[in-house]
Amino acid sequence: MLLITVASAATAEDMLPTGREGLHGSIGLGVGMRPAYEGADERKTRLTPNINLYYGDTFFLTGMTAGANLWKHTTTQGLSIYAGPLLALRRGRDADDHDALTGLGDIDRSLDAGGFVRFRKDGWQARADVRKDVTNGDGGTTVNLSAGYGMPVAQNLRLRANLDAAWASAAYMNTFYGIDATQSANSGIAQYTAESGFKHVGASLAADYAISREWGGFATVRATRLIGDAADSPIVATLGSKNQVAATVGIKYHF
Repeated sequence: MLLITVASAATAEDMLPTGREGLHGSIGLGVGMRPAYEGADERKTRLTPNINLYYGDTFFLTGMTAGANLWKHTTTQGLSIYAGPLLALRRGRDADDHDALTGLGDIDRSLDAGGFVRFRKDGWQARADVRKDVTNGDGGTTVNLSAGYGMPVAQNLRLRANLDAAWASAAYMNTFYGIDATQSANSGIAQYTAESGFKHVGASLAADYAISREWGGFATVRATRLIGDAADSPIVATLGSKNQVAATVGIKYHF
C-alpha cells in the first residue's frame, strides 16, 4: 500500500469519466521503489497493486482514492469540467521504516474526505482537490494541485507528463515533519515545529503499453522536491533528503 501513491499521482486522467456503462476498469500488479519515508534518503522495493475501477460514467476507485463525478459540464470551447466528493486512504508511517525514525512513534493510516474539481481539453488536464483527515484526530488538511498532458506516441504506447504541488495545514505538517518534546527525548532529535505551507513540488511521467486488448504494461517515474517547513525538518534536512524519487513497473488486466 505504501507505493500506491506513485501510480495514482500520475494517473489523474484515469479518474475522469470513461463513457462506458457498468463496472469496468483494470487491475494489475507491479514492482515499485520509493523512499523509506517521505523525506528519506534511502529507498525500499515492494510489490505494488494497480487499481482503476469505474462504475458507469460517475463512480471511480483509483489506487486508494474513491469518488464520484457528480457535476459534469462541457463549455462551448470544448473544456470539460468534473467535480464531486472523494474519499482517500492516507498512508501512515512506522517508526521501524528507517533508523532515522527511531523514537518518533508510528503515524496511523487514516481516511481523508474532501472534494475535487478537474478540467480537461484534448490531451490537457488539470485538477485540484482538498482532503481532510476524518478518522485519526486532527491529522490536518492538504490541497493538491496538478496539470499535465497525455498523448499516444506509437500505436500501442501512450505517455502522460504531469506537474504537481501540495499545500498542507500546520496539523498535517507537524504530524509528518514536526518533532515534539516527547519525540525529541526519545529520539535525540531537536524539537521542531512546522507551519502550514506548500510542502512539495513534483513531476512525473507515466507510460501505458497495450500488449493485447485485455493486457497492458505500465511504468511510472516520479521526482519530488520537498520545500518549505517540510524540507527544513530534521528528519529531512539532517537525516534524509529533500529530493525524492519513486518508480514502478508492472502489468495490468483490462475488463
